Amino acid sequence: PVGNGGSTPKYKWTQTLEECSVLVGIPNNFRAKDLDVKIASTSVTVKSKKPIVGDDPFVFLDGKLTDKVRTDESTWILEGGVLVLTLNKIKKTFWNTIVEGDEKIDTDLVDSRRHISDYDEATQGQLRKIIFDENQLRRGLKSSDELMGKDINPGLPVLPKGVEYINQKKVDDALG
Repeated sequence: PVGNGGSTPKYKWTQTLEECSVLVGIPNNFRAKDLDVKIASTSVTVKSKKPIVGDDPFVFLDGKLTDKVRTDESTWILEGGVLVLTLNKIKKTFWNTIVEGDEKIDTDLVDSRRHISDYDEATQGQLRKIIFDENQLRRGLKSSDELMGKDINPGLPVLPKGVEYINQKKVDDALG
């Protein structure tokens, strides 16, 4: 799905692992003060403070969220007839919809690749080490630990190539 999100008759949305952006169409003559927007940890409501048709406020969006959000880090802004809700997810997962009961996307089709720079420095270092060691292994060369002279088998003497450790108890039991 484009932007890892979807589209319903009421809204369009995109997402990352950290947040969802929800775009809701609002009449152009509306200002932010004309809206009643409530973002709770498990639900969202967007409605007009004044009636559009009839006596009741118009509900643009209302329902239970797919998962919990951080209300103190979730925001909204009205720009040119579009209300943009930014919902900060508590769990870093991909959602299949915003409001339960709405049309779902197939999260298996979501582009879940992350660039290495998206991770903190310690994780980046570990990822680079794993990638380097895998490349070395494929070439039959020494791992980063071996190159740095680190003992990869602490407490065990180094054996000649082709020789491996044998559990003497298992051998004795097998010969029995």
